[in-house]
Amino acid sequence: MIILLLLCQIEWQAVNRPYSDTEQELIIYFTMPGEKLHTFMKAGNEYIEYEVQLMIFNDKNTQLHGDYWERMYRASVEEIEDSVHLVISKESDNYILKIIDLHGGIMLIEEGKIIPIKYIGNIVWDFHNDTLSVTFSVLNKDGDIDSIDAAIEDNRAASTLRTGEYTDSLVFDVTDLPNGSYQMNAKLYFRSLKVDGLIVPVEVARIFYLDEITWNNKVEQLEYIASSSEVRTMKAAMIAERESLWQAFWKPLDPTPNTEFNEKIVEYYERIDYCEEHFSHGDRGWRSDRARVYVSYGPPDEIQAYPYHLGPPKSVNNPLPTLYDSYLVWIYYRNSREFIFGDKHGLGEYILISGGY
Repeated sequence: MIILLLLCQIEWQAVNRPYSDTEQELIIYFTMPGEKLHTFMKAGNEYIEYEVQLMIFNDKNTQLHGDYWERMYRASVEEIEDSVHLVISKESDNYILKIIDLHGGIMLIEEGKIIPIKYIGNIVWDFHNDTLSVTFSVLNKDGDIDSIDAAIEDNRAASTLRTGEYTDSLVFDVTDLPNGSYQMNAKLYFRSLKVDGLIVPVEVARIFYLDEITWNNKVEQLEYIASSSEVRTMKAAMIAERESLWQAFWKPLDPTPNTEFNEKIVEYYERIDYCEEHFSHGDRGWRSDRARVYVSYGPPDEIQAYPYHLGPPKSVNNPLPTLYDSYLVWIYYRNSREFIFGDKHGLGEYILISGGY
């Protein structure tokens, strides 16, 4: 839940299960915050609605299978936990997963390789603090394998395998790995001879055990609503202290304190992400003057653009002592505010001329 609040992302995982001699089952598990989806009215109540699409291809990118599923929930749901299942042939090589908000557009498009099931299936990974556990089913009815050796980057784990069908696991200490996507490279042996190998995608996604770069970046981005002392305190905090400091900071800003979900966090970082995407070409992204206004007030009700030879209308609040290459005027009718930005050198960096913060 906290990962979604911090990073506003959909968490998903693909699992391959044995099904028959010629088929296997692909299962996609995913979670996402309900508040990220758009709402619609039905019978006097608000709902959210989305569609999941799953397409399966062979190694020549010819589609072999596919299906879609539509879901509808009350808009009050805080977190959605869902899954889709598809029985696929052994020739299946890769898949495309789409999650579409039916009232707001595509939320996720991901491509992935299908892990063939021979000796190992039902591979599920789980991350907690700095430990990544990979659990799997061993399909070793005839005793064709006797050990597994696996690595994630430079982190290794191994296990001795016995004859039969049962569940086993590998545990990796990934303290040295920053958050991100990785691959577990596994090799299966019989009497020291390699029998088979497979590559499994895994995710290192700490909650408040973020790597230092990610944590410091998140804290620095609080500068528009946090004091300099609060920022210094959080950046200097020990890992075990981060969650309590984070919750203490955001709790007074929570518009719905009686619920677990804090909408203010999502709104704030959505604005930060918008600024990074739209104000980085020639400007300073979330650190720019436009970002300072956007994060504080949200999207303007109206934007007026003027070339240098015209400029915005002069007023007491707009003396325009310096000629700029171009101007932008952001108008907020809802709170009677107006901000004027000027691009002095024509390179895309807009400086706040008037309006204050």
